[in-house]
Amino acid sequence: MSKYTVVVTDHDFADLSIERDGLSDIAEVVELTSEVGTDAADAHATLAEADAVINLRYDLDAAAIDALDNCQVISRYGIGVDNIDTEAAAERDIPVTNVPDYCLEEVSMHALSMFLALSRGLTSYDANVAVGGWDRDAAVPIHRFSTQTVGVVGYGAIGRAVGERAAALGADVVASDPFLTEEDVADDPATLLEFEEVLAQSDFVTVHSPLTPETRGLFDADAFAQMVDSAYFVNVARGPIVDDDALLDALYDDQIAGAGLDVFPEEPPTADHPLRDHPDVITTPHVAWYSEEANEQRRRTVTGIVRTVLEGGEPENVVND
Repeated sequence: MSKYTVVVTDHDFADLSIERDGLSDIAEVVELTSEVGTDAADAHATLAEADAVINLRYDLDAAAIDALDNCQVISRYGIGVDNIDTEAAAERDIPVTNVPDYCLEEVSMHALSMFLALSRGLTSYDANVAVGGWDRDAAVPIHRFSTQTVGVVGYGAIGRAVGERAAALGADVVASDPFLTEEDVADDPATLLEFEEVLAQSDFVTVHSPLTPETRGLFDADAFAQMVDSAYFVNVARGPIVDDDALLDALYDDQIAGAGLDVFPEEPPTADHPLRDHPDVITTPHVAWYSEEANEQRRRTVTGIVRTVLEGGEPENVVND
């Protein structure tokens, strides 16, 4: 009989073979969503038996945290922890962990791919050719990427990876991050500026901030009004950082040239959401993080953290000290 119970609140994998294989000798792995449905009382009853919780998108609010009678750790399959009440967990002495580095390459390359597709007019040219056209002016003007400035808002690990890749292609890089000083970026290709300065100077603005009360709605009408009217905006971070209505107005009023969006405030967006098929917007379904390798890495990392804690060790990547 297994000594511990590990509850996986939700997942989108074919199965939990990685988790079960990694914990088979010490724990039973229980799937919350498939076994108890969505009823809060049933969910809380299952959570009460958990010695550890692994989480993807399930809302672990204060009430869910309060139901955790025996939990030693909550480990999230990802970087952001905005769906977990980390303060409530801290009050219960439950560490919350994440996987901060599993998709650095994937997200930074996705953002860069959006830059290049937008700057080279790929969607406009593709649409033109698809209907029988052969119009070289369908996406003018186009400028060399090496003449452009990339502005990175949120210069953490992913923001740095984006900056390094953009610089390697010849672009100038500027960045804003309230938690960094010039000393912190002394060896980086980016010049640290204030948020407003980044908006005013950049041909591409890409956001890589976590979703916090301070960053929710950060890109509002005022922010878009400060951007260069030929600039492109890219969001591969969290949807609620952007005010969708303000972004639409900025596009319709030609305050910016276009946008690349991997995330939305509500996912999936409604079928008639005007950003879905806007001619100046590239959209993807929250997949910037994805590769087969990244997916396996986050699962193995989370499983390893849980195992370490259940065996009496200290967890890695704690976000709620």
